[in-house]
Amino acid sequence: MVKQVKIALAFMRMIRFPNLVIIAITQYFIRWFILKPLLSVSNFKVQLNTLQFALLVLSTTLIAAAGYIINDYFDRKTDLINRPGRVIVGRMISRRYAMAFHVVFTLLGILAGAYLAYSIHRLSLTIVFIFVSGVLWFYSTTYKRQLLVGNIIISILVGMVPLLVLLFEFPLLVIRYKLYILASGVNFDYLIFWVGSYAIFAFIVNLIREIIKDMEDFEGDYVFGRQTIPITWGMNTARWIVIALIGIMIVPIVYLLVKHLSDKISFVYIVFFIIVPLIILAFGVNWASSKKQYHTLSQISKLIMLSGLVYCPVVNYIVAAYKQ
Repeated sequence: MVKQVKIALAFMRMIRFPNLVIIAITQYFIRWFILKPLLSVSNFKVQLNTLQFALLVLSTTLIAAAGYIINDYFDRKTDLINRPGRVIVGRMISRRYAMAFHVVFTLLGILAGAYLAYSIHRLSLTIVFIFVSGVLWFYSTTYKRQLLVGNIIISILVGMVPLLVLLFEFPLLVIRYKLYILASGVNFDYLIFWVGSYAIFAFIVNLIREIIKDMEDFEGDYVFGRQTIPITWGMNTARWIVIALIGIMIVPIVYLLVKHLSDKISFVYIVFFIIVPLIILAFGVNWASSKKQYHTLSQISKLIMLSGLVYCPVVNYIVAAYKQ
């Protein structure tokens, strides 16, 4: 019984269960707290029903889980150096079973996505799930070992998590409200702005975190000849790239805060829970020198991502107050 519990816990760690929960929450938050309230201002409604949206979330999380599994499968040797206490594949779960889980999760994810695409008469959208599954495979086998390519690809996929919600809603909204749009001149650009902003935020924060993780994993990556930024261009260059990316993030955030988000709640939240942590992260990257410190900075970047996500209910509150 104890052994079975340990294997179950190891399996949950292998598929990064907390990360899967965050992915699901992200998509539900975008639906509940961004799309629904913004659409309600014009008396519009989201078009995917509850089951259809659940299929979208299920497909996304299954494919993500498959990606985590295959990443651990091919990263086993480097992980034995970088994080030996957290290696699961080949220890608690055999490589054969890991590969089997990857195949099953990938197929189930694609099938769930295909059924969703069929149910909304947009079968061509199935290609999105097939494409992402393929990219995750090649990321783990090839792209991850290439300079910057792997970092950018995985960050794009993270940015796609909120975008998928809009991708499946947008064509249905256009069809449902076509006549009203033609008569009134109203469009859905504001949805693209909000969801796109979240996608860009997720992309840049994850790219920052990926580079910090490469700094943390310098030793193991160096042994196996990986072409990461810290190894190829040096740790100092990696630090300045992270600091530059943080600066690139802060400037448009401040602009949006001044020009478009004039309410006090947004000002206080964004300054204290996003901008200040980003500044702390920049100073931390400049001063860090040990593996433990880089790991802490990686966790801070994850918290910044969560702070951005938690802003969704704040948006919902602001929109509700505006309608009153």
